[in-house]
Amino acid sequence: MSIIQLAITLVTTAGVSFRAVSKIYIHLNLYLRLNLDIPTHTTVLNWTKKQGVSQFRDKEFFQHEKWVLIVDESIQFGNKKLLVVFAVPERRCGQSKVLSYKDLTPLVLKVSASWKSENVVSAIREHIDPEQISYCVSDTGGNLTCAFNILKCKYIADVNHKFSLMMQSIFENDVHFSEYVKALSSLRAQKSMSKMARIVPPNQRIMSRWMNLTPLLEWGVKMIHLLDKDELTEEEKTVLSFLKPLKEFIFDTYQVLIRLNDIQKLLKNNGFNNETALKAISKFSNMKSDNSLKIKKQIEIYFEDLTFKAEGKTICCSSDIIESCFGRYKEIVKGNKSFGISDLCLCIAAMTGRNNVSNAIETVSIKQLKEWKTKNVSKTLFAEKKELNKKIDRSYFMKK
Repeated sequence: MSIIQLAITLVTTAGVSFRAVSKIYIHLNLYLRLNLDIPTHTTVLNWTKKQGVSQFRDKEFFQHEKWVLIVDESIQFGNKKLLVVFAVPERRCGQSKVLSYKDLTPLVLKVSASWKSENVVSAIREHIDPEQISYCVSDTGGNLTCAFNILKCKYIADVNHKFSLMMQSIFENDVHFSEYVKALSSLRAQKSMSKMARIVPPNQRIMSRWMNLTPLLEWGVKMIHLLDKDELTEEEKTVLSFLKPLKEFIFDTYQVLIRLNDIQKLLKNNGFNNETALKAISKFSNMKSDNSLKIKKQIEIYFEDLTFKAEGKTICCSSDIIESCFGRYKEIVKGNKSFGISDLCLCIAAMTGRNNVSNAIETVSIKQLKEWKTKNVSKTLFAEKKELNKKIDRSYFMKK
């Protein structure tokens, strides 16, 4: 079973493609003389899917304790979205320790063209009694929050997304911020391929841009430092002259971001409780600028909501673990995104790895894999295109 375990781990943890696994085994035999059996890519694929299916539990499994649900839906793959719901024992979320894959039990892994709140509710109710749900952690998606309301479950807003919305509310219409970002964009466009490429700022992510501002402001602080030390050429100084009038804004915003990052790290590693809330707020004690005070006020409002819902307990307020699963899954399917979402999404369930591999291989049949696919995965975009192409009469192209 070690051969099977290694193959699955290479795919789900190391991001190795199914075909590359076979090549790795060939080279292990060649250089280490291990004489291992070499699985085909199809065999590795089936092993991984079986491991994924074996992680799911029936509804009765969740009756014996309270659970925390971590919920998210993927970005669009082709014309479909993937809903993922993980369950974590509430007692585990009360510990001051960041969640790992082994803490997760897959509850829902289902594909649909869209996920309306009533569809999310139906998918969750099918697998767990709402009475067994202590609270749900998710981003601020309207369909998900509405679903939690219907289920009458407490909703804990993910700290990353919450802080991102805070930054957006304050800086989206800020004149200095707009001027700074516009100047950086122009600098990237004009100087990326020039002899001044060394001072070009990092690219700004289009997706989740408000969650990834730190590199942009850190670049500004570095460049101002180099200007003050007179470490740049005259030409570079001229190009970066726009930074001097924005110096105070850049330094202040960078300090805000550093503190927000520290608070996120604190809450992700230790959970939210009265103690971590006090430590978090104290990080803004020496900040006096208008923007920093606005951020501090919004954090206090967010913490008031969490305090009310926590009821004196330590609660999880981060959905990073599910974002990590999505990240690994995207690495696995990065060469096949145009195919849409297939039963390869079982790789996400396989990452949790709670079951013994031998149990998965021996108890899950190919028939069960097909049944799971029929129930949870609709036709992929690739399959729809293939089906449409079959309806084309090739003789039509020969007509004059």
